Amino acid sequence: MSLFKIGEKDREGRQKRIEHTGEYLRASRTGGVSLRAHTRVSGVNVTGNTSHGVRVSTRLAKNTQVAFQNGRFILRGRYGSDAAKVNLSKSGVSVSTKTPVGAFNWIKPGRSSFKMAGVQVRGHKAAYLQVIYLLIAAVVAVVGLIVQVLGFVVGLLVRGVQALVARREQARREQERLDLTVADVADEGKRILEANDVALEKEPHRDLFAALVFTVTCLGRGRTWFDPAAVGMEAPDHAADHVLLHDVRTAGEQIRQWLDASSDAQRPEPTLGVLHHLAAAFGRKVDPSTRAEALLSLDDACLAAGPRTVLQEAMIDLLAETLDVDLVLEGEG
Repeated sequence: MSLFKIGEKDREGRQKRIEHTGEYLRASRTGGVSLRAHTRVSGVNVTGNTSHGVRVSTRLAKNTQVAFQNGRFILRGRYGSDAAKVNLSKSGVSVSTKTPVGAFNWIKPGRSSFKMAGVQVRGHKAAYLQVIYLLIAAVVAVVGLIVQVLGFVVGLLVRGVQALVARREQARREQERLDLTVADVADEGKRILEANDVALEKEPHRDLFAALVFTVTCLGRGRTWFDPAAVGMEAPDHAADHVLLHDVRTAGEQIRQWLDASSDAQRPEPTLGVLHHLAAAFGRKVDPSTRAEALLSLDDACLAAGPRTVLQEAMIDLLAETLDVDLVLEGEG
């Protein structure tokens, strides 16, 4: 412990009042130097002080003390919380509020205290300093509240704008959908396959799936060459990856030939018609669980290169209808 408590903190973390308090000696800025002695006899405290005389005190009840000092009667009582503490004395009752820099007495301001950097001030000067502190604290609190309200309002506006943009984007996507069903494209696909003498029922399901991958990921984005990196496949490391890459590219060459022979190859119906019959033949060769997994894999392959194109949206819708799979697409409720 330092001689004058410099560097010591009270319960609120503030510098303690600068003074020296020894067993028999007390020295402070306002009280000067005095000698004192203390003893307790039968529950009664007896204190002798060279500056204040002899004081006899005891506790009358919880938080209530009575004392006699040099023949003068003293009554002290403090009740309640720091926000509104009731103080009892011979002269009456007052209410004070504890602050980080002392206490302000609302009824008797002259009994206020103010402490900063270990220097304590009492009386009306302390009351003035407490009023200044409370005004500054009130301004800071109001500014903080305004900032919180503004932050809340800005957050609401941002979320509102985001929701509005999302709704508009969804509405735009809905307007741009091709809205073609199986009934609209099935005959077109059948005509192309018959013209090229294609029997999909004779093809293994692995080749049919490879054809679906090419149609959705390449033709769906207006490309005619399969790039594995564009669908989330890096350079093939395993034999199975090499086989899939070969199958997709082989299927792609065949599908391009079928569509090139069509006089209306620039329209989406021929591509969607061929896709429908490919999916139908694939679906008849696998179980429902495999159909669902295949559709999810095709959808992931679409998204690997970025948001779906309008044609890919139509393709995924058509595949879900043809494979009889319930699918909730990203961005849809």
